[in-house]
Amino acid sequence: MKKIIFSMVALSFVSAYEIKEINTFASPESVVANDDYIFVSNVGAKLEPLNKDNDGYINIISKKNDKLEVFAKDLNAPKGMKIIDDVLYVVDIDTIYGFDINTYKEVFKLVIKDAVFLNAIESLDANTLLVSDTGTYKIHKVDLNGGKYSDYLNIDKENGGPNGLLIDENYLYVVGYDPSEKDGGAILKINLSDKSIEKLSNNLEQFDGIVKVDKDILITSWGKELKGYIYKLSNNKLEKLNLRDLKGPADMFYDKSTKTLLVPEMANNSLLKIKLNSL
Repeated sequence: MKKIIFSMVALSFVSAYEIKEINTFASPESVVANDDYIFVSNVGAKLEPLNKDNDGYINIISKKNDKLEVFAKDLNAPKGMKIIDDVLYVVDIDTIYGFDINTYKEVFKLVIKDAVFLNAIESLDANTLLVSDTGTYKIHKVDLNGGKYSDYLNIDKENGGPNGLLIDENYLYVVGYDPSEKDGGAILKINLSDKSIEKLSNNLEQFDGIVKVDKDILITSWGKELKGYIYKLSNNKLEKLNLRDLKGPADMFYDKSTKTLLVPEMANNSLLKIKLNSL
């Protein structure tokens, strides 16, 4: 794939954390990493996550030397990603793609009928994905071997559309986002055995990403007027991390190998690398 220029990298110390900011993206929505690479999905030049305009793409960044390339292009508005073995899975409005990380070639494609806003991916096991659709309030269960899917769960509209997903032990955590942008979404904890649902906070916000960092759970929120933040969820209480206002913090990833939180700042075209020596 053709290389693109790796633009400005800046260091800032405006908070309690050491932060490196990379400004070279186009409405970055999601980030994941393996031992060698970081992947960033880009919705496109305009922040239009539902438009089939063919200007979306995925970057790959070497963790060894920070070299940045285009990994996959000619997508519409790619968002949540998940790496299983050597395949990068990504959702793109109503389609799930899989790309071989070594060859960059497409190895999987599945269209979800009537989907409008596929957003995040989690894995129940190496052959089964859970995929949120914020626009239809559904979570789909995808059989990768069979190339089939089914409805796994419907989320009540009062909790917002399901956005970020996290599986931890026997629970699925779901953070909500109101697609009408009038109210907000909730934070839900769902028992994978019986699908019973517990609401973890009374806050209704435009939540986006969710990750686990050691024993803590971190959640991004768009806040209001592009003054977003990252919460730490502890004992069903939300505590903001000491960071500057974030412009559209989206589907983040915690890189355990470097103890770094990778946060796409969607409305700022940037990726933040936040060193987390402690929370």
